[in-house]
Amino acid sequence: MAVSAAVAAAVTGAVWAHHSSGSASAQPLAGSAALRNSAKHGAGASAVTPPPAAAPAPHLDPLQAPLVAPASRAFPNEGQWRVLATDSRGEPVVQGTLLRAAGTSAPVAIAWIKESAARFELHPGYAQPGGSWSQPDMLPRDRRDGLIATWNGGFLMGDSQGGFYLDGKQYGPLVPGVAAEVFRRDGSFTVGVWGRDVKLDSDVVGVRQQRQLMIDGGRIAGDIDSLFTWGVTDGGATYVRRSGVGVTAGGDVVFALGPTMSPRSLATALQQAGAVRAMELDINISWPSFMAYDASANPGDPRPYKWGDYPRSAERYFSHSARDFVAVYARAAGAQGGCVDASGAPRSRPGGDTIVSPLAC
Repeated sequence: MAVSAAVAAAVTGAVWAHHSSGSASAQPLAGSAALRNSAKHGAGASAVTPPPAAAPAPHLDPLQAPLVAPASRAFPNEGQWRVLATDSRGEPVVQGTLLRAAGTSAPVAIAWIKESAARFELHPGYAQPGGSWSQPDMLPRDRRDGLIATWNGGFLMGDSQGGFYLDGKQYGPLVPGVAAEVFRRDGSFTVGVWGRDVKLDSDVVGVRQQRQLMIDGGRIAGDIDSLFTWGVTDGGATYVRRSGVGVTAGGDVVFALGPTMSPRSLATALQQAGAVRAMELDINISWPSFMAYDASANPGDPRPYKWGDYPRSAERYFSHSARDFVAVYARAAGAQGGCVDASGAPRSRPGGDTIVSPLAC
């Protein structure tokens, strides 16, 4: 279905203006009143979150190259990256930009994460997959030190066509040929085809499977316009809220989320962001989300804020979550951070104090 002119105007007028109003410092993505009032196209309420208390420290690494040439931009700053989260050294480990989603006038929020500077953790949900696991279904206060990003999981396990694995425990079979998020013992992360790009070995501590890759070898799947392949949507609509994650040729991570997207819209955004392999994650109004975290006021308890348009609270994973999710931590420890060695075991920080933490440094 086509996105109405009124909704498109509301999205572009508020969201894009907000994005272009600041510098490259991290700011949340504001939703518009018209967009919040329009559920017709899957556009839910997106609360306006105030910007971080302080701008990130001057960064050492440059921002990513713009995704859209200035002369080709549909809106000011389209494709221009800004800092979403930094590590303790001021490195812009998480960056974000906005693109116009293919086939609609709605914006898609893109996040880029420097994989080598981050540590990735898979968390179960209390309902999906359910049961007892080594990781909690939320991020309590003692699991927030160094937190820089979180994103949503995938479909209901019964619809995923694959399995879930975490620290030696498994829910359902890990099916060859199915797309998978893969988490390694050293904190690294990738996306690939199970049995071809990745397999279960002693280095793998987490796997979340779902259907098939949207992008493989840098090319969009041939059946991208088959709605059945990409999940059951609210009301059978083509354009709904969708999310997806992928990896670039250099191994960095890209995430995309938009309020009114077809499978092709999502795949095109991920491809434009540089993904060579990418998979769809959860869809529809309630489930997609991406949060970045501002540690300027309290490094041990960073404040979450939204990147993207969705109705869920930015504090979503500070409470018990029904569905699985991913938490991302900076490898460079903050003021209260701890360290892990290559095997994932805690070790002493420089200075001698030993504390258990999800960080590596």
